[in-house]
Amino acid sequence: MDRRDGYKVKDIHGVQNILIDFKPNRCDAAVYMNHKLDMTNFVKFMEKKKKDIEGLTFYHGIVCTVAKLFYSRPYLNRFIAGRTMYMHKEVAIAQTIKVEFEDNAIESLIVIKVDPEDTLEDVSRKTKEKVDKVRKSKEAGKDNANGAADTLGKLPKFLRVPIVGLLKWFDSHGWLPKSLTEDNLYYSSTVLSNLGTFKVGAIYHNLTNFGTASSLISFGEIKEENGRWYMEMGATLDERIADGFYFCKALKLAEYIFENPALLLKPAGEKVKYPESRK
Repeated sequence: MDRRDGYKVKDIHGVQNILIDFKPNRCDAAVYMNHKLDMTNFVKFMEKKKKDIEGLTFYHGIVCTVAKLFYSRPYLNRFIAGRTMYMHKEVAIAQTIKVEFEDNAIESLIVIKVDPEDTLEDVSRKTKEKVDKVRKSKEAGKDNANGAADTLGKLPKFLRVPIVGLLKWFDSHGWLPKSLTEDNLYYSSTVLSNLGTFKVGAIYHNLTNFGTASSLISFGEIKEENGRWYMEMGATLDERIADGFYFCKALKLAEYIFENPALLLKPAGEKVKYPESRK
């Protein structure tokens, strides 16, 4: 049976079902990938496009690359809930942002929904609109899932614990209201962590059993080395949604897109295939 946010995947191998039974929780099924990406072509391309697209940043290009990757390698957009595999109905990329760059500043969640026809310019516009709205709002962190989490977190433990337990039960059945899943980073295709802003490297971040996000990808600072530019990437993935071969090919495809950034000017839903002849 389908959920509001996903289609039930029916054509899966029996071994995958057994793996889900052995590892019913997402946190039990985490695998990690690390890679140093050559970003030289990407940096040159983005510097040129900044003249054409107002407010364009490297991060917007990374978001667009990830969206294109998820459309091209759709198994990445799967998730497990209630021991059943589903496919997200859309590609939604989440992140946490600081309203201000201060230790005690409010953190807010944003989710960028990338449609199949969106290009780099569309992704850049959507990301800027979301971030600007949050940082300019006096009620930042108080809308939808952000506000609900803040209110719930202030309750005494004897009330908070059973309510959270009930929410987790509703979550496993896909019954949470849209007001709690809209702009909720746990209900996304993937969560991105942009650590390059803080001039540090990539990390491995834990997944959560709550929600539908099957991966968390972090990107470090883009650094110059011997005339070329590199970026460290760290990814934590739910191994139940695909096998290691699929993940490795997805990584190679991401590398290929960064090396051929003009692909970002095409619709995100236009699939890219990694050249099989390439070594």
